[in-house]
Amino acid sequence: MEHDDNEFLVPPRVTRRPGRPGTESLAKEETRDTILDSAEQLFSQLGYTTTSFRDIAVDANVNPGLISYYFGSKRALYEAVYKRRGKNLTDRWSEMLDALEERSDQPPTVAEILRVYLSAQFEMKQKGPGGVAFFRLQTRLHSEPQKEAFMLRRDVYDSVGRRFVSLLERALPGVETADISWRFIFIIGVGLYMTSDVDRLNDLSSGRFDSNHLDEALERMMTFCTVGMMAPSTELKVRKAPRKQKTAKAAALPNLGSRARVK
Repeated sequence: MEHDDNEFLVPPRVTRRPGRPGTESLAKEETRDTILDSAEQLFSQLGYTTTSFRDIAVDANVNPGLISYYFGSKRALYEAVYKRRGKNLTDRWSEMLDALEERSDQPPTVAEILRVYLSAQFEMKQKGPGGVAFFRLQTRLHSEPQKEAFMLRRDVYDSVGRRFVSLLERALPGVETADISWRFIFIIGVGLYMTSDVDRLNDLSSGRFDSNHLDEALERMMTFCTVGMMAPSTELKVRKAPRKQKTAKAAALPNLGSRARVK
C-alpha cells in the first residue's frame, strides 16, 4: 500500500498546564519569557560576544539585575535561549517520527523521514519573528566559541539526530552506512543554509527565481535531498574502515608505549 509522505505530518500536540498559576508566578514567567525573547533577537542579530546584559535589559525594558537573577550568567542565558526553541524542534521531530513508526503496515520511507526533518524546521520558521531569529542564531552558533557551541548542539540535537540516521539505515539496506551518515550531515547543512535567509538564489539566477515561497523551497529541497540520499553507495579508490570506539576499559589503560619513550 503506497503512502503520501505528506500524510504523516501530524499537527502539533497542544498541552495544557494543570491548574491556574498565581499572579506572582505568572508575572515571573512573563518576565523570564520577555528576557528570552529580547535575548534571542539580539543574539541572532549581533552574536554572543557583542551582545551585553545591558543591551538585553534595554530591549526587554527590565533591570539588568533581573537578568542575573533569572539566568546567572550570559552563557547560561544564551543556552536557555537556544534550548528553548531547540527543544521545541526536537520534540516536534520526535512526535512526527513516532507517528511514522507507529504505522504497522509499512516502515517509514526515505522521503517520509526526510520530510519530517525538513518540514518541522520550515514549520517553526513560520511561527513569527522568534522562529526566524532562532534559525539565524543557529547559523551564528557555528562562529561562536567552538567548544561551547559543539557541546550545546550535541546536548540539543544528538539524540534525535541518531534516530534519523538509524531510520535511514533501515530504509536503505543497500546503501553503505558511511554514505548515509555523510549524506545526513550534508542535509543538515542544506537545512541550515535555507532556513537562515542567507541564500543567494535571486543573485545567482539573475533575478529569475527567489526562495521567498517556503512551500516551493521545501518541495525542491525534498527532491534534491531524497535523490541524493537514495543514490548508490560512493565508490572510493581507498576504502577506510570505520573507526572503532574505545571501550571504557581500554580508555582507562595507560599508554605504555609513550611511557617507554619518556624513559
